[in-house]
Amino acid sequence: MSPTQLIDLERYPIDDLTSESGKRLVAECRQALDEDALCMLPEFIRTGALPRMIREIEELSCNAYAFDTVRIAYDDDTGVWPDDHPRSIAHRCRYGQILGDDVGADALIRKVYGWPTLTEFVRQALGEDTLHLSACPHLALTAQVSGPGDRNGWHYDTNDYVISLMLQAADCGGEFEYAPYIRSQTDEKYDAVAKVFEDPDQYARRLLIPPGTFTLFKGDLSLHRVRPIGETARKRLVALFSYHHAPGQVFSPDYVASLKQRPRLGELRA
Repeated sequence: MSPTQLIDLERYPIDDLTSESGKRLVAECRQALDEDALCMLPEFIRTGALPRMIREIEELSCNAYAFDTVRIAYDDDTGVWPDDHPRSIAHRCRYGQILGDDVGADALIRKVYGWPTLTEFVRQALGEDTLHLSACPHLALTAQVSGPGDRNGWHYDTNDYVISLMLQAADCGGEFEYAPYIRSQTDEKYDAVAKVFEDPDQYARRLLIPPGTFTLFKGDLSLHRVRPIGETARKRLVALFSYHHAPGQVFSPDYVASLKQRPRLGELRA
């Protein structure tokens, strides 16, 4: 199956962005990102293609590297903070991550990610002057696998945006929660962050992202998490697409090596 068969181009005419409907789609995406930090395109992948895409990732799930860590929401911390400060509060993160070198060249998810037409759409939707696929064989294309008890704790992203494709939602839990643009480049707004930690029902938005949804998210200024997965027969499966403004971008070999030192889920189950 080609990308044109996988993506619903009647609903989302990303192959004709010079048309009125294509221009409108880009404008709507930019507005959603500007106002809500998130743009969701449900049923982006045709319903008939989803089962095969899910099956491909499920077959790779035993190769996923196991994450089980506790971390704070910030990656740029160098100070000493009170125990109840947002920069001191730790959050559990547990999930499996399939790296790109385990995803076959013929996998449908790779065909979608590698389609230049999609890259151009993402570029225009984000308002970037240039955009290229990451050249990293390990982290350009990845997938998260989450089962009972897994979650991704509160955090900010180190990159400006995250591009994802939801393949399968868990039967219970796994909702995406976020506080759009809760901080700015000049103000961390710690009081507001503390309120989100204490009462996310009131101070955060909660979304259950349907399977087949393509999502663009600006997470560098938007606090977010994935809620714990409950007892479920279905794993939460989401593919992550990495782009960069310059060609040839790769991630640090030391960082990749640290990922590959983690046990694989198949090893933990054996």
